[in-house]
Amino acid sequence: MNLDWGRLRAVVIQSDDWGLCGWVPDEPAHRALTDAPVWRTPPGRIYGRSTLESAADVAKLRDLLLEFRGGDGFPPVLQANTVMAAPDYLRLEPPLFEVGELPLVELPDTPSRWARPGLWDEVRRAQNAGVWWPELHGLHHLPVAAWLTALRRGAADARRAHQHECFVCQAVEASGEYDPSEPLERRTRDLEQAVAIFEKLFGRRPWSLIPPDYRWDDALERDAERLGIPVLQGKAEQSGRHARARRWFHKLRWPEDHGARFFMPARTAFEPRGSAKPGGRVSTAAAHAGARAAWASGQPAVLSTHRVNYAHLDAEWSEAGRAALRDLLARLMGDNAVFLTDAEVWSLQHHGWSSRPIGTQGALVRCYGSPSDAASLAVPPGTDHVAVREGRAEGARFRVENGHAVAWLQPGEYLVEWKL
Repeated sequence: MNLDWGRLRAVVIQSDDWGLCGWVPDEPAHRALTDAPVWRTPPGRIYGRSTLESAADVAKLRDLLLEFRGGDGFPPVLQANTVMAAPDYLRLEPPLFEVGELPLVELPDTPSRWARPGLWDEVRRAQNAGVWWPELHGLHHLPVAAWLTALRRGAADARRAHQHECFVCQAVEASGEYDPSEPLERRTRDLEQAVAIFEKLFGRRPWSLIPPDYRWDDALERDAERLGIPVLQGKAEQSGRHARARRWFHKLRWPEDHGARFFMPARTAFEPRGSAKPGGRVSTAAAHAGARAAWASGQPAVLSTHRVNYAHLDAEWSEAGRAALRDLLARLMGDNAVFLTDAEVWSLQHHGWSSRPIGTQGALVRCYGSPSDAASLAVPPGTDHVAVREGRAEGARFRVENGHAVAWLQPGEYLVEWKL
């Protein structure tokens, strides 16, 4: 499908680290760890008071996103790349930390100091509003072999962090969950477990993956392909040799043909980091300019904005992040931008149509190809027929068969609902 992405002015907001029990669970943990080596580094000064999102954090983002409507009349959607589990600290006992496999607490549960009452109710509300779309960011965001080795050898920073239900330490920061230095069998098993938890929690398989810390090799891509995940985020930012040259090459060549693998375009960073000021390399103005540059190159604009901007122990930091996001969205609205997820980009690129569920009762359907090309929409069991709630109902036809609705639609956007 030869879609004119520049004319569509598509934007994907990719946001990493949701569900991650990191860096610190609370203020006492930060006070105890603030002089540890990692907290004194440049990343530590940014992330040092980052924490798991609360119900209020998600609710405020949902309300913010619903203030706006894109050029298609629908609100922006935040793609929340989610970490699916955390270490079970109570089952990791010093001084030997003797475990065969890392014990985990799977979402929606958390270790005790990371409890966030009502969080998952708010996530569901944001999903049902059509502004929150989870994708996969890994199992636990943790290089298990490196961490357990540091704990067992008595690394002071690792053991002190462990006392506060935290895994951030020098050994962890030097590696990544899918770093090639981690045992291959564990990396494969962790990805399989992450997919299983994701499917159980969200009722569908992930469509897109961003490996933590941009550290992975071809084995990870093969595993993702085998598990039915076609889209990989951050390929242009993958760590390793020739990273800068790879980024520019990737920007020039997108979209490339990689068989079943689909790499999203290079990201533009939008990281307010506690400041609502519009200037700077990762600021509102830079992100807006990056979006326009992507459109001029005939690509969707992919904006990367980490959870640290919106979930933080300092309430003023989070509010400044939301203020910067509000400013950016207002600028993009002035461009009549349209907001998509990775899955929609993939489907539009391959088929000319896409379907994104909105809650459990319907979907947002986009048709940008020929009216003669039928779209195939997954529908809930028991669906009898499909109706157009918003969009051009004239001439729209649907046929429900074998758990799918075949749709013939004029070019445009449609909010459809399932009739049981």
